[in-house]
Amino acid sequence: MPQISPPHPIAQPAFTPIPLSNLSVFALFLFLLLWPTVILAEIRVVAAQGEHRMGERDTREDAVRLATDVAKRNALEQVAVYLESVTVVNGLDVTKDEIRTYTAGLVLVLEQSTNTTLDGNTIVVRTDLVAQIDTDDVRQAITALRENEDARHELVALQEENDRLQQDLAAANQTLAYASTTEQTQQAAQRRQDILNRVRANAMVSQAWTDWVLISPVGAPSSSLQALLNVAQGLYPTSSHVQAAQRTIIARQPPSPPQPPVPPAPGMRQPTMPRHRIMPAQGSQTAPRTLNEFTYSTPPHRQPTR
Repeated sequence: MPQISPPHPIAQPAFTPIPLSNLSVFALFLFLLLWPTVILAEIRVVAAQGEHRMGERDTREDAVRLATDVAKRNALEQVAVYLESVTVVNGLDVTKDEIRTYTAGLVLVLEQSTNTTLDGNTIVVRTDLVAQIDTDDVRQAITALRENEDARHELVALQEENDRLQQDLAAANQTLAYASTTEQTQQAAQRRQDILNRVRANAMVSQAWTDWVLISPVGAPSSSLQALLNVAQGLYPTSSHVQAAQRTIIARQPPSPPQPPVPPAPGMRQPTMPRHRIMPAQGSQTAPRTLNEFTYSTPPHRQPTR
C-alpha cells in the first residue's frame, strides 16, 4: 500500500500584513501632505496685445514703445485677475492691485513680436506678448515682501507713480496731436519722452526690489541689481526711488573685487547698443526677461500691410 507523505508546512510571511483600510488612510495622508505643493506649483501662460495708432507727429520708435507699454499692462492685468481667483492668494489677504504691484517682476516674457499695418490712412503698430507666471514664485514673493517694509513701501509708491504717469502720458499724447507750431511739437514730444523714460526707470527699480527681496535671505545681491539701478538713474536722474533703492540695496552688499579687463579676440569688434536699450541681440541664448526688464526694440522698417 503506498505511503502518503504528510503535507509540507506553508511558509509564513516574515512581516505582519497591513490591512487595506490602513493603507488607504496612509495614502490619503500622504496626498494631503503633498497637496499644497502640487496645487501651488502651477504655471500660467497668457497672451497680450497692445497697439498704437500713429499720428502725424509720431515717430516709429515712439509708436513701438507705446504699443509695448500697453501690451505689458494688459499682460499684467490678465495675470492679476488670474492670481486673484486661484488658491495661491487665498488666505493671504491681498487685493488685485497689490498682486499687480508685487508680481510685475515675476512675469516672464517668453515671446514678443511687433508688426505694422495700415487701417485706412492710419499706420497701426501692434506688439504681441506671450508671458508666464509661476504661482509658487508669487506665493514666495508675497510672503517675503510682507516681511520687508522698505521693499513693500517702495513697490507701492512706484506703482502709484506709474499710474499717475499713465494719465500724464495720455495728456501728452493729446497735446502732441494738437500742437500747432514747431516749438509746441518739440516740447510735447520731449515731454512724452520724459514720461516714457520715467515709467521705464520705475519698472527697473521695481525689478531690483523684487530680486533683492527674493535673494537677500540666501546671499548678497548680484551686480545685475547695480546695473539695473544705473540704467534707471540714466533714464530718470532725479528719481527719489532710485536713490532709496541704492541706499538700501546696494549699501548692504559687499563690494565686488576688481576684475582685469578682458581684451577682445583678434579681429573681433566690441558690440555696441543704442543708449537705454538693453535687449539681447537676436539669436542670443538668454533667459526670459520679466515684464519689468522687458524693453522695446524698433523692428526693421517694412512697408505696412493692409
